Amino acid sequence: MRVDEWVRTAERRLASAGVESSRLEAQMLAAHVLGVERSWLLAHPEAEVNDLAGEVLLQRRESHEPLAYILGWREFYGRRFRVTPAALIPRQETEMLVDAVCELAPVPGSRVLDLGTGSGCIAISVKLERPDLILTASDVSPGALEVAEWNATELEASVELVLSDGFQALQGRVFDVIVSNPPYVALDEALPRDVVEWEPRQALFAGHTGLEFYK
Repeated sequence: MRVDEWVRTAERRLASAGVESSRLEAQMLAAHVLGVERSWLLAHPEAEVNDLAGEVLLQRRESHEPLAYILGWREFYGRRFRVTPAALIPRQETEMLVDAVCELAPVPGSRVLDLGTGSGCIAISVKLERPDLILTASDVSPGALEVAEWNATELEASVELVLSDGFQALQGRVFDVIVSNPPYVALDEALPRDVVEWEPRQALFAGHTGLEFYK
Protein backbone atom coordinates (compact mmCIF):
# COMPACT_ATOMS: atom_id res chain seq x y z
CA MET A 1 0.00 0.00 0.00
CA ARG A 2 1.17 3.54 -0.74
CA VAL A 3 2.24 5.32 2.41
CA ASP A 4 -0.08 8.28 1.85
CA GLU A 5 -3.05 5.90 1.60
CA TRP A 6 -1.95 4.06 4.73
CA VAL A 7 -1.60 7.33 6.65
CA ARG A 8 -5.12 8.43 5.70
CA THR A 9 -6.57 5.12 6.87
CA ALA A 10 -4.53 5.15 10.08
CA GLU A 11 -5.54 8.75 10.78
CA ARG A 12 -9.23 7.85 10.60
CA ARG A 13 -8.81 4.85 12.89
CA LEU A 14 -6.77 6.75 15.45
CA ALA A 15 -9.27 9.60 15.47
CA SER A 16 -12.09 7.09 16.04
CA ALA A 17 -10.10 5.68 18.97
CA GLY A 18 -9.94 9.13 20.53
CA VAL A 19 -6.28 9.80 19.79
CA GLU A 20 -5.44 13.48 19.51
CA SER A 21 -3.11 14.62 16.71
CA SER A 22 -4.18 11.53 14.80
CA ARG A 23 -2.64 12.62 11.49
CA LEU A 24 0.74 13.42 13.03
CA GLU A 25 0.78 10.14 14.91
CA ALA A 26 -0.20 8.17 11.83
CA GLN A 27 2.72 9.75 9.98
CA MET A 28 5.08 8.96 12.87
CA LEU A 29 4.00 5.33 12.87
CA ALA A 30 4.47 5.05 9.11
CA ALA A 31 7.90 6.65 9.33
CA HIS A 32 8.84 4.18 12.07
CA VAL A 33 7.77 1.22 9.94
CA LEU A 34 9.84 2.49 7.01
CA GLY A 35 12.80 3.45 9.21
CA VAL A 36 12.85 7.02 7.92
CA GLU A 37 12.31 10.52 9.26
CA ARG A 38 8.85 12.05 9.01
CA SER A 39 10.19 14.72 6.63
CA TRP A 40 11.27 11.99 4.18
CA LEU A 41 7.87 10.39 4.47
CA LEU A 42 6.09 13.61 3.53
CA ALA A 43 8.34 14.03 0.51
CA HIS A 44 7.74 10.46 -0.74
CA PRO A 45 3.98 9.77 -0.55
CA GLU A 46 4.36 7.07 -3.23
CA ALA A 47 6.59 4.89 -1.03
CA GLU A 48 5.28 1.44 -0.21
CA VAL A 49 4.61 0.53 3.43
CA ASN A 50 4.43 -2.97 4.88
CA ASP A 51 0.75 -3.36 5.75
CA LEU A 52 1.31 -6.09 8.33
CA ALA A 53 4.02 -4.22 10.24
CA GLY A 54 1.97 -1.04 10.13
CA GLU A 55 -1.15 -2.83 11.34
CA VAL A 56 0.62 -4.19 14.43
CA LEU A 57 1.78 -0.72 15.47
CA LEU A 58 -1.57 0.84 14.62
CA GLN A 59 -3.44 -1.61 16.83
CA ARG A 60 -1.06 -0.91 19.70
CA ARG A 61 -1.78 2.80 19.45
CA GLU A 62 -5.53 2.18 19.11
CA SER A 63 -5.31 0.41 22.48
CA HIS A 64 -3.85 3.68 23.83
CA GLU A 65 -0.31 2.46 24.29
CA PRO A 66 1.69 5.73 24.27
CA LEU A 67 3.29 6.60 20.96
CA ALA A 68 6.66 7.13 22.69
CA TYR A 69 6.69 3.53 23.94
CA ILE A 70 5.81 2.24 20.47
CA LEU A 71 8.53 4.29 18.79
CA GLY A 72 10.97 3.72 21.66
CA TRP A 73 11.93 7.38 21.97
CA ARG A 74 10.71 10.87 22.84
CA GLU A 75 12.33 14.18 21.97
CA PHE A 76 13.38 16.30 24.94
CA TYR A 77 15.39 19.51 24.84
CA GLY A 78 16.14 18.95 21.15
CA ARG A 79 17.48 15.42 21.63
CA ARG A 80 16.06 11.93 21.31
CA PHE A 81 15.80 9.99 24.54
CA ARG A 82 15.09 6.30 24.72
CA VAL A 83 11.95 5.48 26.69
CA THR A 84 10.46 2.20 27.87
CA PRO A 85 7.58 1.38 30.23
CA ALA A 86 10.20 1.32 33.02
CA ALA A 87 10.38 5.11 33.01
CA LEU A 88 7.98 8.03 32.75
CA ILE A 89 7.76 9.59 29.29
CA PRO A 90 9.53 12.99 29.26
CA ARG A 91 7.16 15.95 29.01
CA GLN A 92 7.94 19.16 27.16
CA GLU A 93 7.05 21.31 30.18
CA THR A 94 9.80 19.57 32.18
CA GLU A 95 12.36 21.27 29.96
CA MET A 96 11.98 24.37 32.14
CA LEU A 97 13.76 22.47 34.93
CA VAL A 98 16.82 22.15 32.72
CA ASP A 99 16.79 25.91 32.17
CA ALA A 100 16.38 26.51 35.91
CA VAL A 101 19.33 24.30 36.88
CA CYS A 102 21.60 25.91 34.31
CA GLU A 103 20.71 29.31 35.73
CA LEU A 104 20.98 28.29 39.39
CA ALA A 105 24.40 26.66 39.03
CA PRO A 106 26.53 29.48 37.61
CA VAL A 107 29.83 28.29 39.08
CA PRO A 108 31.82 25.69 37.14
CA GLY A 109 32.22 22.53 39.16
CA SER A 110 28.89 22.91 40.94
CA ARG A 111 27.46 19.55 42.02
CA VAL A 112 23.93 18.86 40.82
CA LEU A 113 21.64 16.04 41.89
CA ASP A 114 18.64 14.92 39.83
CA LEU A 115 16.53 13.03 42.37
CA GLY A 116 14.21 10.51 40.68
CA THR A 117 15.82 10.81 37.27
CA GLY A 118 13.66 8.30 35.36
CA SER A 119 14.89 8.30 31.76
CA GLY A 120 17.69 10.67 32.76
CA CYS A 121 16.38 13.44 30.51
CA ILE A 122 16.91 16.26 33.03
CA ALA A 123 20.37 15.30 34.27
CA ILE A 124 21.67 14.42 30.81
CA SER A 125 20.30 17.59 29.23
CA VAL A 126 21.86 19.72 31.98
CA LYS A 127 25.22 17.99 31.53
CA LEU A 128 25.16 18.50 27.77
CA GLU A 129 24.16 22.14 28.12
CA ARG A 130 26.61 22.75 30.96
CA PRO A 131 29.57 20.35 30.66
CA ASP A 132 31.28 22.27 33.48
CA LEU A 133 28.79 20.92 36.06
CA ILE A 134 29.10 17.63 37.95
CA LEU A 135 25.90 15.60 37.58
CA THR A 136 24.53 12.81 39.76
CA ALA A 137 21.20 11.16 38.92
CA SER A 138 19.36 8.79 41.26
CA ASP A 139 16.24 6.65 41.07
CA VAL A 140 14.55 3.97 43.14
CA SER A 141 13.84 1.90 40.02
CA PRO A 142 16.62 -0.30 38.57
CA GLY A 143 14.71 -0.42 35.29
CA ALA A 144 14.59 3.36 35.04
CA LEU A 145 18.32 3.59 35.76
CA GLU A 146 18.99 1.16 32.92
CA VAL A 147 17.13 3.51 30.57
CA ALA A 148 19.04 6.50 31.97
CA GLU A 149 22.36 4.68 31.54
CA TRP A 150 21.53 3.87 27.92
CA ASN A 151 20.64 7.51 27.23
CA ALA A 152 23.77 8.84 28.96
CA THR A 153 25.96 6.49 26.93
CA GLU A 154 24.17 7.16 23.64
CA LEU A 155 24.26 10.94 24.12
CA GLU A 156 27.81 10.89 25.54
CA ALA A 157 26.91 12.60 28.80
CA SER A 158 29.07 11.98 31.86
CA VAL A 159 26.46 11.46 34.60
CA GLU A 160 26.87 9.43 37.80
CA LEU A 161 23.90 7.09 38.29
CA VAL A 162 22.89 5.94 41.78
CA LEU A 163 20.19 3.47 42.85
CA SER A 164 18.53 5.19 45.80
CA ASP A 165 15.13 5.48 47.47
CA GLY A 166 15.07 9.22 48.01
CA PHE A 167 18.28 10.21 49.79
CA GLN A 168 18.96 6.81 51.40
CA ALA A 169 22.01 5.95 49.30
CA LEU A 170 23.18 9.57 49.22
CA GLN A 171 23.71 10.14 52.95
CA GLY A 172 26.72 12.36 53.60
CA ARG A 173 26.79 13.68 50.05
CA VAL A 174 26.61 17.43 49.49
CA PHE A 175 25.11 19.08 46.41
CA ASP A 176 24.91 22.70 45.31
CA VAL A 177 21.65 22.23 43.39
CA ILE A 178 19.00 19.52 43.77
CA VAL A 179 16.37 19.15 41.06
CA SER A 180 13.46 16.72 41.12
CA ASN A 181 10.34 15.98 39.13
CA PRO A 182 8.80 13.48 41.56
CA PRO A 183 5.46 11.65 41.63
CA TYR A 184 2.75 14.22 42.39
CA VAL A 185 -0.55 12.58 41.41
CA ALA A 186 -3.15 11.64 44.04
CA LEU A 187 -4.26 8.01 44.02
CA ASP A 188 -7.86 8.86 43.15
CA GLU A 189 -7.04 11.43 40.46
CA ALA A 190 -8.38 10.63 37.00
CA LEU A 191 -5.74 10.33 34.29
CA PRO A 192 -5.91 9.59 30.54
CA ARG A 193 -5.75 5.92 29.58
CA ASP A 194 -2.48 6.54 27.75
CA VAL A 195 -0.93 7.49 31.09
CA VAL A 196 -2.57 5.43 33.82
CA GLU A 197 -2.64 2.12 31.93
CA TRP A 198 0.91 2.25 30.62
CA GLU A 199 3.31 4.53 32.49
CA PRO A 200 4.94 3.29 35.73
CA ARG A 201 2.64 3.90 38.70
CA GLN A 202 5.63 4.38 40.98
CA ALA A 203 6.61 7.44 38.94
CA LEU A 204 3.06 8.85 38.86
CA PHE A 205 1.30 8.39 42.18
CA ALA A 206 2.51 9.89 45.44
CA GLY A 207 -0.29 8.91 47.82
CA HIS A 208 -3.78 10.04 48.73
CA THR A 209 -2.99 13.76 48.40
CA GLY A 210 -0.29 13.70 45.74
CA LEU A 211 2.04 15.60 48.10
CA GLU A 212 3.47 12.67 50.05
CA PHE A 213 6.82 12.73 48.28
CA TYR A 214 7.32 16.39 49.13
CA LYS A 215 6.40 15.84 52.78
